[in-house]
Amino acid sequence: MEASQIFYLCPKCFEVFESEPIDHQHKVIRIDAASLNAASRRPVADSAGHLTSRAPRWFLVATGMLPHDPNHGAVAV
Repeated sequence: MEASQIFYLCPKCFEVFESEPIDHQHKVIRIDAASLNAASRRPVADSAGHLTSRAPRWFLVATGMLPHDPNHGAVAV
């Protein structure tokens, strides 16, 4: 059996799920491990290329620190 490259991650408690949880207390995000170069995995930088945060974009979006941008990888479910 081939392992799935999609998993679900809770950005609050960092619990990982193989399938979308039905009764988890926080909103989880769907991660596709096949997209290693996804923009959502990179830290946020300003127009000059200076890092504005060390956290990856998916974490900042999931915690509400950045608005969701459909042009970047991780999907909240």
